[in-house]
Amino acid sequence: MEENSIDLRELLTILLKNLRKIGYITAAFLVVAVLYLLITPRVYESESLLRIKQPQGLASSLLDAVPGANTAATAQLMSTYAEILKSRSVIEPVIQETEQPNDDGKYPSYDNYIKNRITTTPFKNTEILKVTVNANTPEDAQKANALVIDGFLSRLTGLTRAEQKATKEFIAARVVEAKNELNNAESALQVYKEKNKIIDPSENMKVISDRVVMVDKVKAENKVDMATAQARLSSINQQLGGAAKATADSSTIKEYNQKLAELEMTKVSYLNKYTDKHPKMQEINNEIASTRAQLQAEINKVASLQAPSDNPVHQGLIAGKFQSEAEIAVAQGKEQALANIEKENSEAIGTLPSIEQGYLRVKRDADVAQEIYIMLAKRLEEAKVAEVMVSNEVQVVDTATLPEAPVKPRKALTLALALLLGIMAGSGYVIAYEMFNRKLRTADDIQSYLGLTVLGNVPDVESMSRMNAEKRKKLSLLQKLRRLLQK
Repeated sequence: MEENSIDLRELLTILLKNLRKIGYITAAFLVVAVLYLLITPRVYESESLLRIKQPQGLASSLLDAVPGANTAATAQLMSTYAEILKSRSVIEPVIQETEQPNDDGKYPSYDNYIKNRITTTPFKNTEILKVTVNANTPEDAQKANALVIDGFLSRLTGLTRAEQKATKEFIAARVVEAKNELNNAESALQVYKEKNKIIDPSENMKVISDRVVMVDKVKAENKVDMATAQARLSSINQQLGGAAKATADSSTIKEYNQKLAELEMTKVSYLNKYTDKHPKMQEINNEIASTRAQLQAEINKVASLQAPSDNPVHQGLIAGKFQSEAEIAVAQGKEQALANIEKENSEAIGTLPSIEQGYLRVKRDADVAQEIYIMLAKRLEEAKVAEVMVSNEVQVVDTATLPEAPVKPRKALTLALALLLGIMAGSGYVIAYEMFNRKLRTADDIQSYLGLTVLGNVPDVESMSRMNAEKRKKLSLLQKLRRLLQK
């Protein structure tokens, strides 16, 4: 089977022979590129930078306790804010203020404007969001970007105030209910005192009442601490996916947990004996603080061994897991100790006369109602302040810039591509034309393709006449005279 081969020297010869054609084709591509640059409208790009901070609330506090664990929450928040920025309520007023309607009085569609004009780009591992807006003039691009940012901030403020208003209305209604409950509880207490002629409770009743109130307060705080630790542990376990071991696998952490639980139970047992300023209470508080610091140091050490050394986020998650498990264990111990103290208080109350027992019940109801009312009143004032405050979760780092040069079309790149494509297209055309042209040009072609022997060459009379005419033009005057004499 005959093999076809390509001679590079032959290709080079073809290219050199047809340089003029290649030049024409390349010039045509450049002309088309120039026409494109002249016809295509200029596009200018204005940029602005926003900082989006995590809101300070319960959900964020649970994640902020673990270093690096709020990365996913930040990314989700930035994505949410980017969608709010591109929402119809923000963009449609910008379209009506910066764009011109067509002959039918219609403005550019919202979908096309979002797709072709606005881009939001979050910077990885930061709280920075870049907002880019395109327009046909530098001034229009800057104006549209500024309007988008202003509309976005106004929309956020409106949403925040709407939420705060709903919260305020709910708390206000609950305050009214709490006030009524407090009035009823105080009235019941007053009626009970008048009915049973209790002018001033006995010293024993005061002591027992103070114990009950203190235990109720510590019990409520412990319940919140346990719920918070359990919520944080659940969140961390979901992120780890079972990648970390439990603290029970570390004997040292287990010992610190047990010691801390014992200290907390001892502190609880002091509630019926000492006040917060008593030396015994201060001593136990110092021991608890020291043990917590030692426990945290051991948790960090074990977490660094279980997590990859180059992954601080993973280490932070594991440390948060161990810390949450320790807090749960301590809260469970305190819960048991508080149950024992409640039992002791119930027994102490049982030794009192029935009148005094009834007094303690109504007094306890009044105290609880008062605490709830005070707490709700404080929350109502906070909600009122939050309603009128502008949300500072979004900060403008850089305002809209005034672009100096268009980003589209790119002149240098367009001309370079046209030049390259022209050379490639021209070269490909002349090579293909020469390769597919079956015309026989030389004696070697006849011998190669037809297998015939060349006996002689018949000169081209027209070509020879043209060559002789050119030679005669080049003869000097002396040569011409010599030829005439020779004739």
